[in-house]
Amino acid sequence: MATTVGKIENVTGLFSGQGDLFVFDALTDSQYASATLATLSNPKSLGQIVQDSTSWEGENPEVTEIKDEQGNVITAKTAAGTLAFAFNIASTSSEMIQKFLKGMNIDVSGLTGDTTPWAESGMKVTGFGTEIPVVTVPLAIVNDGLNKTWLYPKTKITSSLAFEDGLWVIHCACIAENLDTPGLKTGMLIEAAVNY
Repeated sequence: MATTVGKIENVTGLFSGQGDLFVFDALTDSQYASATLATLSNPKSLGQIVQDSTSWEGENPEVTEIKDEQGNVITAKTAAGTLAFAFNIASTSSEMIQKFLKGMNIDVSGLTGDTTPWAESGMKVTGFGTEIPVVTVPLAIVNDGLNKTWLYPKTKITSSLAFEDGLWVIHCACIAENLDTPGLKTGMLIEAAVNY
């Protein structure tokens, strides 16, 4: 009987658009060793992401040929690409500054409208810029149908303020760090609806 060619998949599995981005609470290195999806806790949406600000920043895989004197390939060395991306968070609230720019609340209890140019009623001050704004957290990118998710369980996010099209935003540059445990991998595809 002749061998026939089959298909890897019966229907093309697309991951289209971006419906949401969310992060989980940070894990320690010791927690990662035995972590599973159930370990990831307190998912929080990043809210509005500026249109067209999400970009793929990952390096492509590399192949380096080793040839003989006649130019024939003896072998090839390969290097994996990286899983990296960037996006702009529209909100610059104190909560977002604390989370992504390592901000901190400043005590203004003794200030009044007589001593500052700002009205003291409800005044809130968040300071930042004194620490390198890096966090390592699980990060998820959800498709526009909210039924598929790219999960990067150990994502290093470096952030800064940016000014684009008249809007101050928090720019986040992200890279998935290597992770290979029984329950979690560097990158994961989850095919299930997200609970909101």
